[in-house]
Amino acid sequence: MRSRTILATASVIALAAGTLYLWDQGGVLSGPPTMTPAGETTDDSWIVKRRSVDYEAIIKSVLAEKASFLTLTLAQDIVRDRHLEKSIAYTPLPASRARVRVKYHVEYPIGFNLAPGNFAVSGGPDRLVITLRRPQLVAQPSVRLKSYQVLDSGYLIDEKTALLKLQQRIQPEAVAKSRAILKRRDILPRSEKVLRGFLNPILKQQAGGEPAPQIEFRYR
Repeated sequence: MRSRTILATASVIALAAGTLYLWDQGGVLSGPPTMTPAGETTDDSWIVKRRSVDYEAIIKSVLAEKASFLTLTLAQDIVRDRHLEKSIAYTPLPASRARVRVKYHVEYPIGFNLAPGNFAVSGGPDRLVITLRRPQLVAQPSVRLKSYQVLDSGYLIDEKTALLKLQQRIQPEAVAKSRAILKRRDILPRSEKVLRGFLNPILKQQAGGEPAPQIEFRYR
């Protein structure tokens, strides 16, 4: 009989403790946790703030500050043999001829055009999609005379003036050649790697220790 009384008493105490757990200090039954518009979880007695970061706006702002983003510079040497000729009008003197071998160093600055309307950012906290135009020249190729050799000299020809004119001819040739360079398969992955390497530290800093979103590139 005494055992039954102890068991019943223990049951009543347990039931009372369970009921007490559902009531707060004001004697009002607590409801299920709710999420506030500010990203806070509350159950009337405690509030947990969850970090909310607008990654899309952050990346848009970072990219908008740059008209272009240089990702790599490709360089190559161009060697050309040029035939030069000069004559004096209204004279019986024969034309003066020369042949010069010139070597030019050409650099192609390649990157992304980030002018307004050339990129878009979408996504959320897990993945950001950046839509761009494919890599292109972000400036004119740089042409520099590296060396030259006079193979055949002409008595009427000023070599320095002739070399300057030859360099001016190489510039449009270098621009035309850039179209083929931009089609190389390694240009796109190398450019993506550089841009991702620039953006990832910014995302990680804003994440504050939480996982930062992954970046995906798409092209128009």
